[in-house]
Order: sequence, then structure tokens, then C-alpha cells
Amino acid sequence: MADAIALVRGAGGEGLWFACDITNPADLAKALDAARESFGDLLILVHCAGIYPMQAIEHISFDDWRRVFSVNVDAMFHLVQAMLPGMKAKQWGRIVSFASNTFHAGVPMLSHYIASKGAVVGFTRALAAELGAHGITVNAIAPTLVRTHTTESTLEPGFFDFIAQLQSIKRTSVPQDYAGVVSFLTSDDAAFMTGQTLVVDGGWICS
Repeated sequence: MADAIALVRGAGGEGLWFACDITNPADLAKALDAARESFGDLLILVHCAGIYPMQAIEHISFDDWRRVFSVNVDAMFHLVQAMLPGMKAKQWGRIVSFASNTFHAGVPMLSHYIASKGAVVGFTRALAAELGAHGITVNAIAPTLVRTHTTESTLEPGFFDFIAQLQSIKRTSVPQDYAGVVSFLTSDDAAFMTGQTLVVDGGWICS
């Protein structure tokens, strides 16, 4: 199962893309080593990989369940372990994970996806407690449905309108809606904020 990992130097800066299996520690190690050769220390990790096959619970095989967790949770585990030594050496780091507002709302046919995103929230909180003394903050973003090439190719068009009507801001979100939030969480402006999950979903979850 191959996914893409992007390693970007900075906002608006030079970036590198690597095609690799993000669930395979050896593949990730090669990509990270190549990025270090180009950029030096890697001190910011944004984990936003996720898969979301819509399946009724009685039709989810254990292989299906493990595949979702492998991409959505295990890949974050591997990336954190690979990048943590460099962050600790510098006594500075930023880790941002992408959870989902469905963790709070609950959506049918996505039990494995929602369970995996709950694990991301828990992992984020645990890491924040463990790594704060090293100058490393760990936070999560919980988005709503985002219009991307992948979601457009896998979901019915009407589903976007349905979700938008559940929100206070009644439009479908796009990746640009999250760029500023990521920028804030990875900056020194957020140096005293850790272990938090920011719900960025157009007002679907208001409490």
C-alpha cells in the first residue's frame, strides 16, 4: 500500500515529494534520510495521511480494520519515532496530526475510520504530556469533509452538499482552509499550546 509523503522546507519554500509506503518504517527512513540531505534537521511533522472506506460494521474484515489503522495511526507512530531524536537534540519540535470531526459527531459506515481518528487524538495527548519538557508541542486538527482529488473520486457529489448543510458555514472545505491553522500550530506563536485538538469544520461541531 503506497502513499505519498511530502517533506517541505517552509511556507512557500522548496519542497520534495517522495512516493513511499508510509506504513513501512524502512521506506519512511529512506525518505527522511533523503530529506535531511536536502534540508538538514527535520523539526516539524504534519501527519495528514488517512483512508476512509465506507463499510457497514458487519462487512468490515479484520484486514480492512488493520489497513485503516496502519495508514491512519501506525504511520504517525513510525514518523514520530523516526523524527523524535532530531527534535530532542534541538530541544524544539512541532508535531501536528489530523484527526476528524467525526470523532465527535459519529457518522455511519465509518466505524474503523472514526476509531482510528480517536486513536490519533489519544496518541496526540499522550505525546504532548511526554514531550513537552523537550520543547516539543503536539496538537491535532479535526477537519470536516475536505474537497480533494481523492474525495471527489470516491464520494458521490451529493455527499458534499449534505455535509455542508450540517455546518454553520455552508460550503465544502478545501485544503487552503487548514493551511493557516497548520502554520499557527507549527510556529512559535503556539509554543504554549499542546495536547489540543482544534475542530476546524465550519461549525458542524459547536460544543
